[in-house]
Amino acid sequence: MRRPFLLLFLGLGALVGFGSGVRQLRWHQWARRAAFERHVAQVCVDAARSGQAPGGPGQGPGAGPGW
Repeated sequence: MRRPFLLLFLGLGALVGFGSGVRQLRWHQWARRAAFERHVAQVCVDAARSGQAPGGPGQGPGAGPGW
């Protein structure tokens, strides 16, 4: 009686432990993605407010030499 209970208890503990680890990995993945999206949005807002392309004046798309 003692051995089956111990096997069941350890098996459930392993399942709960792995489930908790997977959940934590998914949460951190979501948090990293959200932080990256906020960073990109802030860079875009800063560029729009400055009125310049990231390369400086005259370096935007289609601004080649002699155009």
